[in-house]
Order: sequence, then C-alpha cells, then structure tokens
Amino acid sequence: MGLLPCSPLFSIISMKMRTFTKEELAKYNGQDNTQVFIAYKGKVYDVSNSFLWQNGRHQVTHVAGKDLTEDLAQAPHGSGLLDIFPVVGTLIED
Repeated sequence: MGLLPCSPLFSIISMKMRTFTKEELAKYNGQDNTQVFIAYKGKVYDVSNSFLWQNGRHQVTHVAGKDLTEDLAQAPHGSGLLDIFPVVGTLIED
C-alpha cells in the first residue's frame, strides 16, 4: 500500500530537499492548516510537530514561513535544537 497524496508523510517525502524561495517559504506559515516551516542558514526545517510552533508562532515573537537565521542568533537556545526536526529543503535567494 502506497502513501496517499493527501497524507502528511507523503507531503514531507515529496518535498524532501526541495528548494524554496522566500516567497515559497512564506506559504508554510502554519496558518489555515498549512505546515510550519522555518529556514536557518540555508536549510528549511519542518517544525510542524513542535508544540512550540502552534499556529505558526513561537514565543510570540517569531513567525513561521521565514528565514530565522538572524533571529536565532538572539535566541536563548542554540541552533542545535533544530537537529531534531526534519530538513525538507534549502532556501535560495530570490
């Protein structure tokens, strides 16, 4: 039995190592039942399963669907925290 195109796992597998522009990444902001993706140093992470990213917001100040490279430099935790999330692609310059 194969994966159904509407299943979340199918979506992750089909997007694996996809390239995203900032405009495309913005579509994955967690609003309207979209997946929650963030970028850091050129990698795009799927943080959809994190309770800390519900509805595409983290700690009131961060919004999903964006490159958070500069923001993470100011975070109280290191970038190693992202290692628990799947990388679904790379962010390219527009």
